[in-house]
Amino acid sequence: MISNSGKMGSGRKILQGMLLLASGRREGIACFEGTPDAFGAALAPQLAMLIVGVLQVFVVPDKLLGLTKILLSLCVVLLPAVVSQFYAHRWGRDVLWLRYITAATWCNWVVLLISLGATILAGLLFPAILTQPGFMGALVLSVAVYEMWLQWYVARVGLGLSRGRALLLYASILAATLALYVFAALLPPHYIVLKDLLQPMINMKNS
Repeated sequence: MISNSGKMGSGRKILQGMLLLASGRREGIACFEGTPDAFGAALAPQLAMLIVGVLQVFVVPDKLLGLTKILLSLCVVLLPAVVSQFYAHRWGRDVLWLRYITAATWCNWVVLLISLGATILAGLLFPAILTQPGFMGALVLSVAVYEMWLQWYVARVGLGLSRGRALLLYASILAATLALYVFAALLPPHYIVLKDLLQPMINMKNS
């Protein structure tokens, strides 16, 4: 009973921290713990989805492409931790790193929740707008810009960085991620991430 109560309290604290950081309030960083267990808990939902993806690979025709997608997704999930730890060590922010990366990992869900909420709200108020490619394109662009700002802000607050250093850190993560996508497209089985990202909008346009 005490354990369940503690988990619920920890969950509420994490959600509070996510909402505070998402609204630009730096005190939200204090809601996250800077421990390996806390970081593992932040990674757990994404890793669980990857495990489900691995199981699904066995039932798809192109198993090599399926495994490539899973491996690429795993690299993208772990990449921010690798890049940010390099910079944190270089700038003498090792003590702050675990709390930062835990907060940054949890805050990835804020972007997903905003996208989902905006889509549901638009569907309830203006159902016809969901069939317009322009709406989805605008939503994707808006969410992408907000995600960049949020991750930059979490880096600045979580590691105590200047604006320029926080920008350098996040730009490095983006550049490394882009490099992975390019390698995936150039090497067999030539998986093109952009095609998957644009597929929902193409389906809407054709329907």
